[in-house]
Amino acid sequence: MKKLLLMTVVPAILFAAGSNHGSSPQSVDATLQFLLPAWVAVSVPDDVTWDFSNITSNPSNPSYPPDISSGQDFPQYYYPTSPNASPYMRIRYWTNAGSGTSWELTIVGSGDPGGGILIGDIEYSDAGADSWTALSTSAATLASGTGKTSGWDNANQDWRVYIDGDEEAGNYSCTVTITMQTL
Repeated sequence: MKKLLLMTVVPAILFAAGSNHGSSPQSVDATLQFLLPAWVAVSVPDDVTWDFSNITSNPSNPSYPPDISSGQDFPQYYYPTSPNASPYMRIRYWTNAGSGTSWELTIVGSGDPGGGILIGDIEYSDAGADSWTALSTSAATLASGTGKTSGWDNANQDWRVYIDGDEEAGNYSCTVTITMQTL
């Protein structure tokens, strides 16, 4: 019985594995399989900093405090000092989502940084667009689509902060969360 079972199973395995025999030529077909999970990715390589002790290291900024002798006064918008040129935040995102799958890239702030700076005083815009949106603790969409992206895409952002002169000395920060997700 074992011999009969062995004689039946071994040829079945050989044929299932893609073998052929007989006179020349002989061919077999093999299947190459690629199992790709549905993935998303997001990259933000740098933090954004406003150093008011060296605020004019970004040539787009007025002096701090504003120079009243040259007609400047509070309030003023100030752009980051690090990096000190647009785009201030480089955002790259990617997905290999299927053709019917929707996705979105969102941004949300953690709350007020402190020292008199409110989360709504911090604004972002698509790099170079100059159309400002106040940062919020509610998620806002930076990009959206359906299906895969064409490799890595960019959603680079410019930043500015509204300073009205009642802020207090100190080191303050808030977290910005960028999320890429399928829906």
